[in-house]
This record gives sequence, C-alpha cells and structure tokens, in this order.
Amino acid sequence: MALDNTASPVSSTPPSYDAINTSVSTDSTRCKRSVFSFLQSKQKRRQALVLSRIHEIVSSPDLNVSSVLSIIKSCAAALPTAEFSNLLQKRNIESHTALYWAIVNHRREALLEFVKFIPKFSRACSADLRLACVTASDHDSFMLLNLGDNFDSKDKSSRRMLGCPRDDIQVYEWDTADRSKNHFYVHIVCRMFQKRLRIARKVEVEFVAQGMWTVTLACCPC
Repeated sequence: MALDNTASPVSSTPPSYDAINTSVSTDSTRCKRSVFSFLQSKQKRRQALVLSRIHEIVSSPDLNVSSVLSIIKSCAAALPTAEFSNLLQKRNIESHTALYWAIVNHRREALLEFVKFIPKFSRACSADLRLACVTASDHDSFMLLNLGDNFDSKDKSSRRMLGCPRDDIQVYEWDTADRSKNHFYVHIVCRMFQKRLRIARKVEVEFVAQGMWTVTLACCPC
C-alpha cells in the first residue's frame, strides 16, 4: 500500500477555549432572542384578544349584566394588573378609551367594573372621560368618577387638608314640553364654603348639563 506523503497531516489539536466560548455565547444569545420574541408575540396576541372582548362589551347592547361581569373578570385574569389598567386607559377603540364608550353607550355596569382595576386615571384618560360625560350629558358619571377634582387642584388640596367632604352637585332637567330649549336646574352644596373661600380666595365647581359648566364664587378684595 502506497502512502501519499504530499497529503496534509490531520490535526489532532482541539479548538481553542475562546472559539468554543464564542460559539456557545452566540447560540445562547440567539436562543434568548428567540424566546423573547415568542413571548412578546404571545403577549401581543393575548392583548389583542382581551381588547376584542372589551370592544364587544362597550359596543354590544345585547349583553346581559352577568355576561359583562364574567367577561371583564376573565380579561383581567389574562393580563397583569398594571397592563390591564393601561389597556383600559389607552385610546385604542375608535380613537377613544373603553371607558369613554362605556359612558357614551350607557354601559354603567361595565364602567363600574372597569374602574375597579384603575387605581388612578392618567391625565389623557381623565380628559377622555370628561369629553364622554359632555357627549352623553352624563353628570352622574362625572360625579361618580370624581372628574371635577382634576379641575382645581388647589381647592382639592385645601379640602384634603381640611378633611372636607366632596361638594354635593345635582343636575335636574326642567320638565317642559319643549325639549329643544334644554332647560335644567342645578342644586349645589359647597362644603366648608367659608373656610375654603378664605384660604383660596375662590371656590369653583363643575357640572355637566348639555355641556360643561363652571361656577366660580370669588372673594372680592377689601
């Protein structure tokens, strides 16, 4: 048997540690990216499914109360609490929040259940809710959600320091045959009025009645 002395000798030297380490590191990075991408895609699909159910709740008039509450609870269970709260406050349904449509479409049960998962409204969500109350002429929801508290932060702060309860503001439609005139009257009880007036020099209240109204009671300088 003849041997070819010109053939290259087979190297028995193992690959360097750096080469092995680089290969393992690259594979590990690719694996992590793949897992992260998969989880991210899964989370987006879950959010889309929850949003579609929420859309159904605020737009379908045929859902009964028990169904609404059951669906909302299942949606809340599908996402982390903070994520579900953020989803409810985003303008992701026809450029408005789910809460906006719950008010405009008179889904009071859904609205009450939604707000249980929102510890504090974002500024953008609060503005959207105020708009919803004006659109639906819904003073009850305006008061229920404490949307007037964002109007005068100084008065809100002084009321908190005084231990002052919320003002009582009730709006009543005027019973008239001519509905086009949009008559109404308002009953306002300002709590601790004199103290608040002396501290802030003015007391302002808001209410909803065929639009947004502001009543300002000011202390004239002596």
